[in-house]
Order: sequence, then structure tokens, then C-alpha cells
Amino acid sequence: MDRMLPESLKKRWDDPKGLIQVFTGPRQVGKTTAALALMDPEHAIYADADLPTPPTADFITEHWNRARRLPPPQRTLILDEVQKIPRWSEEVKRLFDEDRRERAELRVCLLGSSALLMEKGLAESLTGRFEVSYFPYWTYGECRQCFGATLEEYADIGGYPKAYDLRGDHERLESYLRDGILEPTLGRDVLALHSVDKPALLRQLFWYVSRLPSQVVSYEKILGHLQGRGNSATLAHYAELLAAAFLLVPLGKFSRRAYRTKRSVPKWIVANPGLVAAPVKRAGMRGFVFENLIGAHLLNLIFGRKEYQLRFWRQDSCEIDFILVRDDELLAAFEVKSGRVKRIPARQRLESAGLACPLRVISPENAEEFMRTMNISGVIQGAPA
Repeated sequence: MDRMLPESLKKRWDDPKGLIQVFTGPRQVGKTTAALALMDPEHAIYADADLPTPPTADFITEHWNRARRLPPPQRTLILDEVQKIPRWSEEVKRLFDEDRRERAELRVCLLGSSALLMEKGLAESLTGRFEVSYFPYWTYGECRQCFGATLEEYADIGGYPKAYDLRGDHERLESYLRDGILEPTLGRDVLALHSVDKPALLRQLFWYVSRLPSQVVSYEKILGHLQGRGNSATLAHYAELLAAAFLLVPLGKFSRRAYRTKRSVPKWIVANPGLVAAPVKRAGMRGFVFENLIGAHLLNLIFGRKEYQLRFWRQDSCEIDFILVRDDELLAAFEVKSGRVKRIPARQRLESAGLACPLRVISPENAEEFMRTMNISGVIQGAPA
């Protein structure tokens, strides 16, 4: 599929320039499928480290040596879920540098679904030796093109391609999303790989906020509804881990002063619409569910692009749902007409708050066109002046 093998990815794969190719993104979005489609089976070794018991660094060495014995040219090694291996980046660096000294040609591709661990390992040991391709969730436009999905179906199922095989069976679909995606992500990508003193609290945080998509809720209020002890700092740390797994993203309030954004009460976006709590999303595509759909789409389009940030703005009774920022430059604001009673601030009010940027209103009438946008530039260009 074109989404799996875009021209930029093919170009990097065919001519890696001696760099390690890194594919990262959430589970079940096509990283492995893309790598397997690109490789030549006769000249490639594929190894998956996503095992019940994490392998040691010898796992990397063993498969690396096997790849070295493949017939040239275009010898390829693909290591899937490599972040599960302790000290993986140090071992990859050692072997990669050894090949460079020996001038041995070996294309190396690393796949990982834990953004925090991948970024940490790449920054600590592999600086200057890699380039990253980001795999976000499938957009509505892609699911519509590939599976004939309607916008209502996308709001229910989200951006997991395999889930569309189950769209006729709600019970089986919810079981797949919960047991086949969410639980492995929480249990094997977040809890097993990061320092989490209160795993039950982290799970409760996700399940509680999944019932409050696109709502502005403080950590203190959330704590009051959770079982077990904790504090706001603990919840903020757990929210950071959930955001790194691209499950739950707390948006900061827009301010020209960075410390105010950091300290603000967050607006919670469930990054994949399919992970909104089933009773909430089945109530229909309106209200906060509709707002979350728009916010999740914007987050998906800027996934992996750290120069972009998504914010919201609220002052007294005035509110703007989403504000897109790039390197502290305001690009566009988005107000979602979801059926909730609220008023759009006057232009003068926005300008006085430092929000002198194009404002785009998204309603059920134009949501289809908006959601079919495949890249962030299209979203920005579609915003009126």
C-alpha cells in the first residue's frame, strides 16, 4: 500500500547512506509489514525480540552475524521491538561501528513501538548513525481509501487497519482493541519497560480519562476518582508515559509564557478514536467524542514532528479547541462545532490574547473534508485567513 511504502521511505531504504533505518510508532500500524515488504527474503534476516522473556544482547549479536554471512549485495538485518533488549543500543553501536571499520555492507533496520526507550537509546549511543521514519495511526482518508470506512466507522474503530476485519461484530472488535492492542501496549510497552511504582494507578488513569475525551480535567480532580494513593506529580509522569505510547495525550493551554503552559490544567485527547471508552463513543459522534476525533487527527498528522505542538485556549467563557504551533509560531486555530453550547471569541479578543492567526471552524458539515486531509500542510492551507 502507498501508506506503507511512501516514496521517502523507499528512497531511504534503497539508498540508506550508511545509516541505520529506524521505524517507530504505535503497535499495529504497519511498521513490520512495511519492513517485510521492502526486504528481499533471500538477502535478509528478520528477528523479533517481542518475547515473553526479553532476550539478552546476545540475541542481537547472533542475528547480526547471521546477516553478515548472507550473500551480497543488499544484505539486510531487521530487528523488531529491539527496545525490549537490555543495553540494545550499546550492542548495536558496537556491531555497527565494527562493520564500518571493516567496510562491510549491511543494511540495518530497527523497529520499535516504545518511543521513550527508542529515543533514549538512539540519543545515548547511536548519535549520527541513524535516521527515523515515523508510522502514526492510519488516518480516516487512508481507512476510507483502503477499507471503504465511513467517518462514523472511523470514529468507532480508529486507525488500526486489522480492526476493520471485525467491524461487523462489536463485541469481537472491542475485545481485539482491548486485549490485542491496549493491554499489550500497557503491559509490555509501558509497565514492563519503564519505572512505574503504581501500575494499577497508571491503568486507572487511562481508563478514567478514556471516558472523558477532549475534556479539560485537572490531575487533582482525576486523583479524587481513582483508587489508591498517589499525587499530581505521579499522575503527570504516568501521563507522559501514556503520551509516549501515543495512547493518551494531555494538551497544554496556549500561552506566550512557557511556564504557564506547563502548569496548566490539561485537555485530554485519546490519540486513537477507537480507544475512547465504548459506552462513550457509542453515544454518537457529537459533543466531546466529535471534538476528540478532530484533535486526534491533528495529533496524528504531527506525530514524530517535534517542531509542532498542539494546544488549546480558554479564558473565562471563551474557548478555542485546538491551536497548532510550530517552533513558537502560531499557524492556525481550530474551533469545533460539536453541539456543545459555547461561543467563538471575537477576532479582537483573540488578538488581545496573542492568537492572531487563521481560525478554522470544523462542524459535522465539513468534518468529512477535514478528516480526509493526509498531511499537516493541507490542514494549514485549508484554514481561512
